[in-house]
Amino acid sequence: MFRRSLSKTQLFLMGEVSQVLPRYGLAIGVLLGAWFVMPTAQAASCKIPKSYYKNVACTANSSYFLATKDFGAPVALINSKGKVVVDLLRYQKVDVSKLSGGLLPVQRYSKVGYLNMQGQETVPTMYDTLTGSQGWARPVSNGRIVVKKDGNYGVISPSNQTIVPFSSTISDIDNYQNGVTRVRKNNAISWLDTNGKTTNDPNSKNNDKTVAQSAANDSANASDSSRQTASRQTVPSRFTTLSPRQQDGKWGFVDDNNVTMITYSFDEVSAFSEGLAGVRIGTDWGFVNLGGELVIPFRFANSGVSADGDYQGKSAFVFTDGKAWIGNLQNGNKMCIDKEGAGVGCD
Repeated sequence: MFRRSLSKTQLFLMGEVSQVLPRYGLAIGVLLGAWFVMPTAQAASCKIPKSYYKNVACTANSSYFLATKDFGAPVALINSKGKVVVDLLRYQKVDVSKLSGGLLPVQRYSKVGYLNMQGQETVPTMYDTLTGSQGWARPVSNGRIVVKKDGNYGVISPSNQTIVPFSSTISDIDNYQNGVTRVRKNNAISWLDTNGKTTNDPNSKNNDKTVAQSAANDSANASDSSRQTASRQTVPSRFTTLSPRQQDGKWGFVDDNNVTMITYSFDEVSAFSEGLAGVRIGTDWGFVNLGGELVIPFRFANSGVSADGDYQGKSAFVFTDGKAWIGNLQNGNKMCIDKEGAGVGCD
């Protein structure tokens, strides 16, 4: 994991800030596309392999580690012996958290494609970058990939065969689960199998219902916002938020019924805010979501800012209006990150 002390002469903030600010005596780097989702147990136990690369980070897959340049651009995936598995120098972004089905999402010249573990583009970088909570690319799911082309949603296979034709009438497509996906088309909901053929709603109490009946019931019983929440497969609604709790000297989180939802793995935590909570292991802070996944890696030095500090009424490592204060520049300016871990100004 990256461990940079904010008190040193360089501060590499992993985000979308790409310019160097020499007047501050600091280089503010960019970690392009390094959006790692790691279970907390792996995050705590991850060991960086020895290699000749300067910057190496753990990934959600324990078999691979991401080497980057100082300013964050990807260099290579390496294995536990420090050997190169996939050369990434020609790409501007990668999303190792979505390595699935043996394919890694990559971005080149703002177009998305997929690499196999032999470094071959089985899906050329020809698709649009996505927007929204799921990031700029989707993972392989049930042997299918949701992509966009010319602004329109569709579904392809890992060999780049079109499964669901691209259409301007489709407003969203869920990732496949259990061989089916939910599609929103012309304000109606339908279900498709892995061949792109219409099938029954798998959640229906009576699977004899037609797709049209299923869509009508869904539309009548759920608002647009609740349907969007379901499609993103967010954390179950059995709790509204999680609360910090300490046990045996370590911190974790419990739900409204005091049931442990995130294990006691951390040396220090902040409260959940806007769906994320700051957590510290050793000298570095990162952020977990309500599912206990590390969505912003441990890379913010504890010495950079006091966790119980306050800036304009906002606590450190707590998200407010989409920003979290994580450090101070030498000139006195405050530095924040957005909810994707990108470096932004606090003011």
